[in-house]
Amino acid sequence: MAKKKRTTRKQLLKEPDEFLTFSGKAIQFVSNNQRPVIGVLVGVVVLVLAFAGFGYFSRLSERKAYAMFERGRSHYSADITGEKTSLSQEKASEQFEKVLRKYPSTNAANLTLIAYADMSYREHDYDKAVDLYQKALSAFSRDEAIQKLIWNGLAHAYEAKKAYKLAAEHFEKITDSQDNFMKGDAYYNLARMMEALNHQEEALEAYNKVIEAHPDSIGFRIAKDKVVRLKDSLEASEQPVSQD
Repeated sequence: MAKKKRTTRKQLLKEPDEFLTFSGKAIQFVSNNQRPVIGVLVGVVVLVLAFAGFGYFSRLSERKAYAMFERGRSHYSADITGEKTSLSQEKASEQFEKVLRKYPSTNAANLTLIAYADMSYREHDYDKAVDLYQKALSAFSRDEAIQKLIWNGLAHAYEAKKAYKLAAEHFEKITDSQDNFMKGDAYYNLARMMEALNHQEEALEAYNKVIEAHPDSIGFRIAKDKVVRLKDSLEASEQPVSQD
């Protein structure tokens, strides 16, 4: 009887982790297909990861957790495509809650945190969105690309809560990162938060970053107009007041 060929540790190290490969493709997909809106939430990448990761999850014996997540995702996708109903939202929440309660240590639960946070944001439940995004940050602590998406989601949730300083801090995490993924939009959104905080000089600096380094950013044209207006405003404020 022929012996079964064993895979050596050296061979395993040479082969890329399938989930990381899928994750990389998903991040690239989002990078190349950002929707023309202010900021990019994380719903799109969750959908890509959901489809791409099915084989990975099933081989890890997470089929039950993943199937539950997939049911929730299918209801949630109706929200993204504009076909949502109150029943579909309720069913999505029910499935996501089950995954987190029954299978909290699975990879499917990690994806659920992101999808559920995104859905909560869309439903204007910003406190819940913040809580779920924070938990997702811990779950994806080793994946900076996905962390950027989560920071972005957190920033928008804080902005919706009018916590502009916290929103700015999370946009700044993206601008301080090593690669350029999402940086242009992050600088633009950081500038908006600085304006909301009445920090005009910091806003001008961030808008200038968009113009100088990120001409493909969604907010590029608006940033150019903002730079002109902020410069005029700052120059006017520096003019000495004439005394008669």
